[in-house]
Amino acid sequence: MSKAQPVRAGTIVITGAARGIGLATAAILAGRGNRIVMSDIDGELAAEKAAELGERATGHGLDVTDRDAFRAHLEMVESEFGPIDVLINNAGIASASPNILDQDPEITERTIDINLKGVMNGTIEAIRLMEPRRRGHVVNVASLAGVMGVPGLAAYAASKFGVVGFTESVRMEFSDKGLVFTCVMPGPVATGMMDGTSSSPIVSMLSPEEMAAGIASAVESGRPRVALPRSSYLLARLTSILPPAFGIKLGRWTRIDRIYTDVNPAARADYEQRIRR
Repeated sequence: MSKAQPVRAGTIVITGAARGIGLATAAILAGRGNRIVMSDIDGELAAEKAAELGERATGHGLDVTDRDAFRAHLEMVESEFGPIDVLINNAGIASASPNILDQDPEITERTIDINLKGVMNGTIEAIRLMEPRRRGHVVNVASLAGVMGVPGLAAYAASKFGVVGFTESVRMEFSDKGLVFTCVMPGPVATGMMDGTSSSPIVSMLSPEEMAAGIASAVESGRPRVALPRSSYLLARLTSILPPAFGIKLGRWTRIDRIYTDVNPAARADYEQRIRR
């Protein structure tokens, strides 16, 4: 059995790269000499941000929910820039609502399509290209909501639980093929996804740059899992193994259960409208 080795990256594709964690990750990795392909549903913004990063970055439009489009996109990258060394599946959305009955069914479906199916599409198509050469790294951005329930984010948590399980599964399936898989599990990050939400005294908010630094480190080291901040990861793991009733009480005591249920609609309106377009 051959051991998968981390890629000394050259060409990196990042989805959802026009904003937030994706943009911050692109900036770090471009600064380290990699060729960055910034892919986003907003292709014009991706191209604009890529131009700001310099000649080592390019921006492109991509709908991650379209498997055929994802395949064509990766094939285009390989034809123009050579073999893809790393794919970072970062694109995702999070619509907050008091409970799942209050969420628009269309945004529930969209959440699963982008957050889970989009990651699956990219991973599968990347594996098709990487497996024959027995080299490549897929980084899937999940969430700490992928290991614990989160009131107000039921569909989001479902999608991220799926990403965690999917990534762990394909790692085992291709463990002897020379490929590397990383599952990234961020806690709250100060992006548009957090607009108008509440806070908890025990939950730390990361900057996009802090989270991106963790992703960049995993790209270079091949770490199988990245969870930040560490304190939130430990809390998530603890909650996942406690009896449900105790976990509910803990959420109420720490006000974690209000982060996404007690929101400011006006402050969140721009983000909620954008993810529906």
